[in-house]
Parts: sequence; C-alpha cells; structure tokens
Amino acid sequence: MNEPHTFAPQETADRLAIRELFDAYAHCADRRDAEGQKTLFTADTRFAVYMDGEGSEPTYVLEGREALTRCSPISIATR
Repeated sequence: MNEPHTFAPQETADRLAIRELFDAYAHCADRRDAEGQKTLFTADTRFAVYMDGEGSEPTYVLEGREALTRCSPISIATR
C-alpha cells in the first residue's frame, strides 16, 4: 500500500493558490465576465493557442493582457 504524501507548507500554499486561480477563472467564465477573467493574467502575458495538438506550432499567440479582450470567447459572445 502507498504511504500518503505529505506536502511542505510552501507547496501546500502554492497548490491552493493555483486551485483558487482556476476557480476564479471558471467563476468569471460562468458569469461571462471577460474583464474579470482578463485581470487574472499578468500585464505582459503571452497566451498561445495550440489547435493542432502537442508538438505543433501555435495557431495564434496573444501578447499582453489587453489582447485577451479582443478574442475572448466570452467577450465575442457578449458583443
């Protein structure tokens, strides 16, 4: 039988922060809040979309947080 894994306090905090980020992203998506979703990214974000799977070149790349507004499925659907 496997022993339960114990996490160091910093790893536990990091895991919780990542979980909270995913939850906030989903919360904004559920409410169609593109502006709220955008705030979850850094100002200098680089958002790459890979439509052809692992090992392929990105289909498109967005540079900077403001670029997310122009193509967010949420913002497109609510225009």
